[in-house]
Amino acid sequence: MTKLGSAVDQKIDLAIKNAILAEYSEPQTIAIHNGLIREIAPVIAVPAAETLDAEGDLIIPGLIDPHLHLDKAFLLDQFPAQKGTFQEALEETLRLKKGFTIEDIQTRSRKVINNAIGFGITAIRSHVEVDPILQLTSIKALLPLKQEYADRLTLQLAIFAQEGITNQPGTEQLLQEALKLGGDVIGSAPYTDPDPERNINIVFDLAQTFDCDVDFHLDFLDNDEPLLFPIVARETIKRGWQNRVCLGHMTRLAGLSPIELQEAAVLLQEAGISILALPASDLYMMARQDTHNIRRGVAPVQTLFDLDVNCAIATNNIQNLFTPFGDGDPLKICTLLAQTLQLGTQQRHALCLDMATTHAAKAMGIHNHRIAPGNKADLVILNADSVSQAIGAAPGNRTTIKAGKVISRTRKEQVLSSSAV
Repeated sequence: MTKLGSAVDQKIDLAIKNAILAEYSEPQTIAIHNGLIREIAPVIAVPAAETLDAEGDLIIPGLIDPHLHLDKAFLLDQFPAQKGTFQEALEETLRLKKGFTIEDIQTRSRKVINNAIGFGITAIRSHVEVDPILQLTSIKALLPLKQEYADRLTLQLAIFAQEGITNQPGTEQLLQEALKLGGDVIGSAPYTDPDPERNINIVFDLAQTFDCDVDFHLDFLDNDEPLLFPIVARETIKRGWQNRVCLGHMTRLAGLSPIELQEAAVLLQEAGISILALPASDLYMMARQDTHNIRRGVAPVQTLFDLDVNCAIATNNIQNLFTPFGDGDPLKICTLLAQTLQLGTQQRHALCLDMATTHAAKAMGIHNHRIAPGNKADLVILNADSVSQAIGAAPGNRTTIKAGKVISRTRKEQVLSSSAV
């Protein structure tokens, strides 16, 4: 039994009984009050205003998507891929952005967010594109959604310079304006900038000015250019920004030798940098030049984790030119990661799930995102009886609980007809 304070004199808003928790050998009851977990025990003595029977299903912390592009989701209807290349994705998405409106972005984003809540996602970090073409359209579209969904989903908005900074006059000022409007995080894709180091420094300058976290798209392309993460890591340490920086993609780490990767991990760990693997996008885009022995193109997050680097996974894109498939379900990303990186043991399945929950939350600056007394009751009930089963099949039946309130129930229905006579 684990509990917070004295259970006998505390009121309980919600009790979830017959719950399977990965850390316990028998079914538990989770007592929740004022949005917090108060007690975990086989039986709770205090009556609850509402009781929910998990019926032996697995309960996990709320799923987290720490790297998503709401403003670029569901673009295939506007332009299906003709070549399927990364260059085409960059060029055509840039062209499509010229037609983005607040209403268009909100319509596509609501579709993603509504699906996300049904999947059991309780927090998202979405990159918000800012450049001389879009200017502040995306941030103006997404800020109202952040408020609209606040009681059902934590939405962080990462102000993002996709097209570069030093090569795009006026972009730095636009980034400042977007942060003043209410952006939560600052980031860029330095590899698109002719002066990537200056790009990185500008982003850190803005982070210090606005006291916000940093999130880079980094070391993603198949080329022989010098790796950029050492520059970011050294700048992180220099500026005292440890544990406030994320690096997404990082596929080129998969090409390092074991010794080189260990050296990289030491630097990343010292800087407190989180690495986000985006396998759905990276598997699709990477290693296009390989004619044989084709690389998997996914950051080796399992090895980095073993070397004490915080690692997580994320969706990145949904049905656009960068990733022309997917529905935004992090559990499906867990399955893909486990298959791709050959993570077949129960311990590795648990790691995959942690990278979509606890570790992903840490990358976003959300702490104590685990099922324990005193922590926020952001939970998902999955129709599975073990973590391995959840990773293996991404069950469709799910109940989403945000701050102790049931906000979504998703049920899969199957009707089998009788055999024809």
